[in-house]
Amino acid sequence: MKKNIQGFLLGAVLLLPLHSYAASFNCAKAKTWSEKTVCNTKQLSHLDELLAASFQKALDGTRDKAALKAEEGEWLTTERNACTDVDCLKEAYTSRLAVLNNKIANAEEAPATESDTSTGWYKAIAQPNLTVRNSADVTGKKLGNVPYGGKVKVLARTDKTDSIGGRDGTWVKIEWQGKTAYTFDAFLEKLAASESKAKAAGKTLEGTITAYECGDNCYLTITDKQGVEHSGLCSAPLCDAWNEVAEMPAKFKNKKVKASVGTGTQYDGSGTTAMGEMDAFEAITLLK
Repeated sequence: MKKNIQGFLLGAVLLLPLHSYAASFNCAKAKTWSEKTVCNTKQLSHLDELLAASFQKALDGTRDKAALKAEEGEWLTTERNACTDVDCLKEAYTSRLAVLNNKIANAEEAPATESDTSTGWYKAIAQPNLTVRNSADVTGKKLGNVPYGGKVKVLARTDKTDSIGGRDGTWVKIEWQGKTAYTFDAFLEKLAASESKAKAAGKTLEGTITAYECGDNCYLTITDKQGVEHSGLCSAPLCDAWNEVAEMPAKFKNKKVKASVGTGTQYDGSGTTAMGEMDAFEAITLLK
C-alpha cells in the first residue's frame, strides 16, 4: 500500500509544471492553454503583470470605464486566447501594452476642459443654489444648499455619472462646512479658471433677506423686487453677530433691506488662504 501511495505521489509530481511564475491572475485556476503558458513562461508572466498595471492605470484615467473593460475582454478572447504558440502570445501582449500606454499618455497630456472637475476649490454656478447630499445620488439625503457663487472643496471624483437639469456630469465628493458630502460637478466652476463676472460693486440692492448659510464663509441671499436672488458674503456690520455663531436670528428672515454691494474674498477653513473673490454685502440697512 505504501509503495502504491509513493508511486501515485511521484506520478503527480511529474505532471506538475517544472516552473510556475507569478502572473496577474491566480495560476492555480488557469484553464486555457494561454493562461497555463503565461504561468509557466517567465517572460510572458512578466508581460502579464506589466499589462495588468497598465490596464489599471488606463482605467483610472478614463471616464468610460465600461468601454475599456469591454475592450480588454475582447482582446483576451480574440487575440490572446487565440494564440497557439509562445511567439504569438509575446506579440499579443506587446501590442496590447503599446495600446494601453498610448491611452495613458493621451489621458495625461489632454488639457482639462471646462466640464472636467479635478480636486481643488470650486464655486457653485447653480441657480438659485447647489444642493449638497450625503451620497452620490439625487435620492441621497439633502444636507443643505451652497448659494450661487459659494465655494466648496472637491476631494475626489466618483464613478457615478448623471444628467441633471439638462447637464451631463459626475458626482464628486466634497468638503462642505467641515463635513464630507457629495454634489454634482456640472454645476461647479473652478475658481482659478473662472471668468470674471459682471459685479455690482459700488451699487445698492433693495429686496428681502431669503437665506443665510455659514460654513468656512458666511453667505447671505437677498431677493430683489423682480424675484432675482443675489448671493454674496455677509460682510456688513449687521452680520458680525450672526457670523460669530453661524446663525441668523429668525426675525430677520424676509426682512426688507437695502444693501451696498462690493467685492469680498473667500477664505478656506484656516482663514488664511484666499480662495477667490465674489460679491459681498458691505452694508445692510433695514427698511420698514
